[in-house]
Amino acid sequence: MSFASDARGEMVREKTDQFCCARAELAAALLFGGGISYRGRGKYLLRVTSPDAFVVRHYFVLCKRFFGATGEISTLRTEQLHMTRYQLLLPQEDSAAILEACGLLDEGALFGLRAVPDDSAIAYACCRKAFLRGAFLLSGTVNNPERGYHLEFAAPSEELAEFVIKLLNYFEIFAKKACRKAKFVVYLKGGEQIADALTLMGAMNATMAMENVRVKKEVRNRINRQMNCDERNLARQIENAQAQIADIVLIEREIGLKNLPAPLQEMARVRAEYPDGSLSALGEFCDPPIGKSGVNSRLRRLREIAARLRAGEETDI
Repeated sequence: MSFASDARGEMVREKTDQFCCARAELAAALLFGGGISYRGRGKYLLRVTSPDAFVVRHYFVLCKRFFGATGEISTLRTEQLHMTRYQLLLPQEDSAAILEACGLLDEGALFGLRAVPDDSAIAYACCRKAFLRGAFLLSGTVNNPERGYHLEFAAPSEELAEFVIKLLNYFEIFAKKACRKAKFVVYLKGGEQIADALTLMGAMNATMAMENVRVKKEVRNRINRQMNCDERNLARQIENAQAQIADIVLIEREIGLKNLPAPLQEMARVRAEYPDGSLSALGEFCDPPIGKSGVNSRLRRLREIAARLRAGEETDI
């Protein structure tokens, strides 16, 4: 199973005890799954279709428990795509009552159906969570966090997409929308926002798995940054050491190291003997030992002398 399917599996195990939540979740499933067909004269055919059998079984139980409607589950197979889908078909005689309970009937709307539920159907925070859960179960997907952070809902209309964004905003989760293949996609990109959305919809294990991946990525990135930093520092140290040795060779050839002050002679000798040594290590080899600032001061003095020699200037030692 995919990460998204595992998350949906968790969501259907979220216990629904309140009728208000059941109707909000079913309303989302019908709207996002394209599960409402107009049959004329106030008659409708309601169905829930999903590639996950557990999602269809979930709505079978929900409809029977809260609406007294016993549907029929069937298997649909698409030979061209070699896909199996599962469908719950609800009794037609119960359809109008279910739609009325879900806040989706409106005599003044096209075919008597609302594009989004009536406010009374999502009056409470628990109902809004349930609606989002139903929307995700029928149209949502989330990437495996190992490959990146992306969660989305595929809405059949812009009005429904805006409705989902409004509900997410209520919980301080801020999504964006885009039009893709005649559908409006509501999506989240940030890892923290996706984790909040999964938790909100009842997928705690998916959230924990995602957080584990986020921590691993952060540790891995931190280690990589440290290694890159260490490599750059080492390369810079080697480059500086090579330049310092080149200065010492030039001074020896042009004026001789013996003509330098004793501290500079000692520094030139120590650097030549320990070309890979750090400034701290070079200071330890001096007699008496000196600190990094002292080593740096002497090497800078040697560099100035070498620079004047290269420029053909007189050298004041």
